[in-house]
Amino acid sequence: MTTVVLLVLLSALVHAAWNAALKGQTDASAASCAVIFGAALVSALLAAIVGPGAVPLAALFAVGLAGLVEGAYFVTVTKALELLPLSAAYGISRGAGVLLVWPLSIAVFGELATPLAILGAILLSLGLLATASGASPKRGVAVALVAALTIGAYPVVYKQALAAGAPPFSLFALSLIVALPIQVAALGETRWRRLRQAVAVAPVTLGVAAALCAGSFLIFLIALTDGGAGRLTGLRNTSVLFASVFGYFTGDRVGRRGVVGAAAIALGAVLVALETA
Repeated sequence: MTTVVLLVLLSALVHAAWNAALKGQTDASAASCAVIFGAALVSALLAAIVGPGAVPLAALFAVGLAGLVEGAYFVTVTKALELLPLSAAYGISRGAGVLLVWPLSIAVFGELATPLAILGAILLSLGLLATASGASPKRGVAVALVAALTIGAYPVVYKQALAAGAPPFSLFALSLIVALPIQVAALGETRWRRLRQAVAVAPVTLGVAAALCAGSFLIFLIALTDGGAGRLTGLRNTSVLFASVFGYFTGDRVGRRGVVGAAAIALGAVLVALETA
């Protein structure tokens, strides 16, 4: 279990890092498409080189569903990053996502809740309230909450695909192949010009972000193979603290309310993670 916890914490750090890299782009939505394309390539190469690569027929529905959820996730979380400071977009979307994935995991996988897990959910709620009430514009808060719906859903769907026999590398590569057209379509009529400009402006940064994106999700999926969706998603969302640190160093103005909110979200996520079994 210690190895799983360390893997998830590493995933949290790497995930916050690639979100911070994306936040720094002028056109984050177009840059996100390039990052996801690169992450799909990395995952497909790992599936081919490391293996196993084959996905059983029984897992294909869950894999396709994971791709649809991922597509919605990347579109909404990128828009939230465009509208809000990194710490607010990240805190609201991931904190609310934990609140959603927890009851889903209890309903679907039979994970149990303890009094400390309930206390964690209360702390999460208070942290979300503190973060959301100080964030603006409110449209950005609304988009971050929509992103939270996908954050709550995709660990459950991924867990189902893994349980059906889908190997992590192939699972993530295929889900991104399904997700990418959704992202590209969301860019509108000028999508190809925006994509070319995004790649031309920061090719190295987007390449690094693609590797970080692939690494963060693949580490999480490997851990998810042997762990509960609610527990590991809660633990992974300690990344809210990492995102606040990255946000501070990239120019976010993180006030006292933001610091308290991020700390409450992270602590609540840990309590949910460690006391949901």
